Amino acid sequence: MVIETFTDTGIALANGDHLKADIIVTATGLQLVTVGDMDFAVDGEPVDFSQTWTYRGVGYSGIPNMVSSFGYINASWTLRSDLICEFVCRLLNHMRDTKTCVVTPLLRPEVANMARRPWIEDFSSGYMARMMPLLPRQGDREPWTNPQRFSHEKKVLRNAPLEDGALVFSNPA
Repeated sequence: MVIETFTDTGIALANGDHLKADIIVTATGLQLVTVGDMDFAVDGEPVDFSQTWTYRGVGYSGIPNMVSSFGYINASWTLRSDLICEFVCRLLNHMRDTKTCVVTPLLRPEVANMARRPWIEDFSSGYMARMMPLLPRQGDREPWTNPQRFSHEKKVLRNAPLEDGALVFSNPA
Protein backbone atom coordinates (compact mmCIF):
# COMPACT_ATOMS: atom_id res chain seq x y z
CA MET A 1 0.00 0.00 0.00
CA VAL A 2 1.20 3.45 -0.90
CA ILE A 3 -0.28 6.41 0.96
CA GLU A 4 -1.36 9.24 -1.30
CA THR A 5 -2.57 11.61 1.43
CA PHE A 6 -4.40 11.89 4.72
CA THR A 7 -8.05 12.90 4.61
CA ASP A 8 -10.56 14.11 7.20
CA THR A 9 -11.82 10.54 7.59
CA GLY A 10 -8.72 8.43 7.06
CA ILE A 11 -6.06 7.65 4.47
CA ALA A 12 -6.31 7.93 0.68
CA LEU A 13 -4.17 5.31 -1.05
CA ALA A 14 -2.39 5.74 -4.36
CA ASN A 15 -4.52 2.99 -5.93
CA GLY A 16 -7.70 5.00 -5.21
CA ASP A 17 -8.85 3.05 -2.15
CA HIS A 18 -9.68 4.80 1.10
CA LEU A 19 -8.96 3.45 4.59
CA LYS A 20 -11.27 4.86 7.26
CA ALA A 21 -9.49 5.70 10.49
CA ASP A 22 -10.39 7.40 13.76
CA ILE A 23 -6.73 7.80 14.74
CA ILE A 24 -3.60 7.82 12.61
CA VAL A 25 -0.20 7.42 14.24
CA THR A 26 2.58 8.54 11.95
CA ALA A 27 6.13 7.38 12.40
CA THR A 28 9.22 7.52 10.25
CA GLY A 29 10.63 4.30 11.63
CA LEU A 30 13.55 3.54 13.85
CA GLN A 31 16.87 4.42 12.25
CA LEU A 32 19.85 2.52 13.66
CA VAL A 33 23.30 4.05 13.52
CA THR A 34 26.73 2.49 13.70
CA VAL A 35 28.53 3.15 17.00
CA GLY A 36 26.62 6.29 17.88
CA ASP A 37 26.83 7.89 14.43
CA MET A 38 30.17 9.49 15.32
CA ASP A 39 32.86 10.18 12.77
CA PHE A 40 35.88 7.90 13.20
CA ALA A 41 39.31 8.14 11.62
CA VAL A 42 42.38 5.92 11.78
CA ASP A 43 45.68 7.64 10.96
CA GLY A 44 43.71 10.56 9.52
CA GLU A 45 41.62 8.38 7.19
CA PRO A 46 37.83 8.33 7.72
CA VAL A 47 36.42 4.94 8.71
CA ASP A 48 33.61 3.46 6.64
CA PHE A 49 32.26 0.75 8.93
CA SER A 50 30.47 -0.94 6.02
CA GLN A 51 33.91 -1.81 4.64
CA THR A 52 35.09 -3.44 7.87
CA TRP A 53 34.66 -7.01 9.05
CA THR A 54 33.31 -7.71 12.51
CA TYR A 55 35.67 -9.43 14.89
CA ARG A 56 33.48 -11.77 17.01
CA GLY A 57 30.66 -9.21 16.78
CA VAL A 58 32.56 -6.82 19.06
CA GLY A 59 35.49 -5.35 17.11
CA TYR A 60 36.13 -4.04 13.61
CA SER A 61 38.91 -5.00 11.21
CA GLY A 62 41.58 -2.35 10.94
CA ILE A 63 40.24 -0.30 13.87
CA PRO A 64 42.70 -0.32 16.80
CA ASN A 65 41.64 -0.41 20.45
CA MET A 66 37.92 -0.33 19.79
CA VAL A 67 35.06 -2.60 20.73
CA SER A 68 31.35 -1.93 20.87
CA SER A 69 28.44 -3.66 22.47
CA PHE A 70 25.34 -4.61 20.51
CA GLY A 71 23.07 -7.02 22.33
CA TYR A 72 21.24 -10.04 21.02
CA ILE A 73 18.31 -9.63 18.67
CA ASN A 74 16.79 -12.87 19.95
CA ALA A 75 17.60 -12.81 23.69
CA SER A 76 18.27 -10.41 26.53
CA TRP A 77 20.46 -7.51 25.49
CA THR A 78 22.39 -7.66 28.74
CA LEU A 79 23.44 -11.30 28.23
CA ARG A 80 25.65 -10.23 25.36
CA SER A 81 26.73 -6.97 26.95
CA ASP A 82 27.99 -8.90 29.98
CA LEU A 83 29.93 -11.32 27.77
CA ILE A 84 31.47 -8.42 25.86
CA CYS A 85 32.52 -6.73 29.12
CA GLU A 86 34.18 -9.97 30.27
CA PHE A 87 35.95 -10.26 26.91
CA VAL A 88 37.20 -6.66 27.11
CA CYS A 89 38.54 -7.22 30.64
CA ARG A 90 40.31 -10.38 29.45
CA LEU A 91 41.74 -8.44 26.50
CA LEU A 92 42.93 -5.54 28.67
CA ASN A 93 44.53 -7.93 31.16
CA HIS A 94 46.31 -9.69 28.29
CA MET A 95 47.58 -6.35 26.99
CA ARG A 96 48.83 -5.42 30.47
CA ASP A 97 50.51 -8.81 30.88
CA THR A 98 52.19 -8.60 27.45
CA LYS A 99 53.00 -4.90 27.87
CA THR A 100 51.24 -3.94 24.65
CA CYS A 101 49.13 -0.83 24.18
CA VAL A 102 47.43 -1.45 20.83
CA VAL A 103 45.30 -4.34 19.61
CA THR A 104 43.87 -4.37 16.10
CA PRO A 105 41.78 -7.07 14.43
CA LEU A 106 43.31 -7.67 10.99
CA LEU A 107 42.29 -10.04 8.21
CA ARG A 108 45.00 -12.49 7.29
CA PRO A 109 45.56 -12.88 3.53
CA GLU A 110 44.15 -16.43 3.55
CA VAL A 111 40.72 -15.19 4.74
CA ALA A 112 40.56 -11.87 2.88
CA ASN A 113 38.35 -13.37 0.16
CA MET A 114 35.89 -15.18 2.45
CA ALA A 115 32.18 -14.91 1.72
CA ARG A 116 30.61 -11.63 2.83
CA ARG A 117 27.51 -11.96 4.97
CA PRO A 118 25.35 -9.27 6.61
CA TRP A 119 26.24 -8.33 10.17
CA ILE A 120 22.89 -9.69 11.42
CA GLU A 121 21.21 -12.56 9.59
CA ASP A 122 17.67 -13.95 9.73
CA PHE A 123 16.06 -10.86 11.20
CA SER A 124 13.64 -9.27 8.76
CA SER A 125 12.55 -6.09 10.57
CA GLY A 126 12.61 -3.09 8.25
CA TYR A 127 14.76 -0.97 10.56
CA MET A 128 17.44 -3.67 10.53
CA ALA A 129 17.20 -4.35 6.80
CA ARG A 130 17.63 -0.62 6.05
CA MET A 131 20.78 -0.49 8.18
CA MET A 132 22.57 -3.66 7.03
CA PRO A 133 24.43 -1.99 4.12
CA LEU A 134 25.98 0.49 6.58
CA LEU A 135 27.10 -2.03 9.19
CA PRO A 136 30.26 -4.14 9.22
CA ARG A 137 30.12 -7.39 7.31
CA GLN A 138 30.65 -10.79 8.84
CA GLY A 139 32.49 -13.66 7.28
CA ASP A 140 31.85 -17.36 7.06
CA ARG A 141 34.34 -18.42 9.75
CA GLU A 142 35.58 -17.52 13.21
CA PRO A 143 36.57 -15.04 14.40
CA TRP A 144 34.87 -12.95 11.70
CA THR A 145 31.30 -13.86 12.66
CA ASN A 146 28.49 -12.32 14.68
CA PRO A 147 26.53 -15.45 15.62
CA GLN A 148 23.88 -14.01 17.97
CA ARG A 149 23.80 -17.26 19.99
CA PHE A 150 24.49 -16.98 23.71
CA SER A 151 25.42 -20.64 24.14
CA HIS A 152 28.11 -20.32 21.46
CA GLU A 153 29.42 -16.91 22.44
CA LYS A 154 29.58 -17.78 26.14
CA LYS A 155 32.23 -20.36 25.28
CA VAL A 156 34.03 -18.30 22.64
CA LEU A 157 34.19 -14.87 24.26
CA ARG A 158 35.18 -16.37 27.60
CA ASN A 159 37.67 -18.96 26.37
CA ALA A 160 38.93 -18.39 22.82
CA PRO A 161 42.64 -17.60 22.69
CA LEU A 162 43.39 -13.94 22.24
CA GLU A 163 46.57 -14.74 20.32
CA ASP A 164 44.44 -16.10 17.46
CA GLY A 165 46.28 -14.65 14.46
CA ALA A 166 43.51 -12.11 13.86
CA LEU A 167 44.23 -9.83 16.83
CA VAL A 168 47.53 -8.04 16.29
CA PHE A 169 49.13 -6.69 19.46
CA SER A 170 51.67 -3.90 19.09
CA ASN A 171 53.47 -0.95 20.64
CA PRO A 172 53.85 1.67 17.94
CA ALA A 173 56.55 4.30 18.41
